[in-house]
Amino acid sequence: MIRAGDFPVFFHRRLRRSHDARDAYDFHFHIGRTLPVAALRRAWGGCRVRRAVRAARRRDIRRRALPYAARVPGIRARRRRVQRPGVLRAQPSPDRYYGVNDVAAHDCPTEETKETTKEGELVKVDIGVHLDGWIADNAMTVEVGSSQKYYDLIRASQNALKAAIKLVRPGCPLWQLGEAQYSEAEALGFTTVKNLCGHTLEQYKIHAGVSVPTFNNKDKTELHEGWQIAIEPFVTNGQGLIKEKGEAKVFMAKINAVGRSPYARRVAEFVKPRYGLPFTIRDLTRNLGIGPALLGLRELQKSGIVRAYPPLAEVSGGIVAQFEHSMIVNDKPVVYTRQEEEEW
Repeated sequence: MIRAGDFPVFFHRRLRRSHDARDAYDFHFHIGRTLPVAALRRAWGGCRVRRAVRAARRRDIRRRALPYAARVPGIRARRRRVQRPGVLRAQPSPDRYYGVNDVAAHDCPTEETKETTKEGELVKVDIGVHLDGWIADNAMTVEVGSSQKYYDLIRASQNALKAAIKLVRPGCPLWQLGEAQYSEAEALGFTTVKNLCGHTLEQYKIHAGVSVPTFNNKDKTELHEGWQIAIEPFVTNGQGLIKEKGEAKVFMAKINAVGRSPYARRVAEFVKPRYGLPFTIRDLTRNLGIGPALLGLRELQKSGIVRAYPPLAEVSGGIVAQFEHSMIVNDKPVVYTRQEEEEW
């Protein structure tokens, strides 16, 4: 159970799920992408030895969670954890977003955000890390407090993810993954969000061109061995569609972006090492200052160098739950963001 205000602790726990994928990631992509599947599985198995201890530690942290903590420190704690000395050089984000209640994706606190989690809120957190551009993307949903009002909604998203992962293998058509997700949502009285989907992953590409649907869209495209994919069923008690809502806090810049004014050049130089991966307004203001960051960002947007991604909310105000895992397609998929104790 997550108590009101537990956001920083939740980020701390969620970070570790991404963090644990790094050894297998490093083994697979730094030694060679053509490794035999058996070798990759041995590397992944080595990661699991350490995680039982970590899981016990996480449970203890959650029991000692303090109420009414702010959201922004949770983001900061997650970044420090990924970048602490003595670990592999994983970088936080391609993404680190949250969505509350009807907001499904692409929301994010700014440095000025004073909000805390509130009893009864349904909070989705989507966090990723990358090693030299190779991405681990994952998400989960919790209800703040103990009412369990959204227990079935959360379970429907978990079940949808599990059902889809069971089908992942070379040759599986995408529509089957979507049908599995939709059926699990429908079984508990909900529906999936039709215009949000999973995706393939490539180096420095968080959405690499192939979409993994959350319903049967008749797409006969087949999965290929070695593909990296992220499956993320968004399940809702609303109509099952999303729209943009509010001001953008998440952005992407073209590779080798160049600005004309000094402010725009500073922003372009700052985001250049991301090679097109997303960044947030908080990244800029924390490092460049509010004034220079906003002025430079505005110029780059006007020139088409930077694209904004506003928060996405359910069109009817329906509550949205989300779970996500990243995996490598094989006869038995390598789900490299999953913890052993997890059931989803």
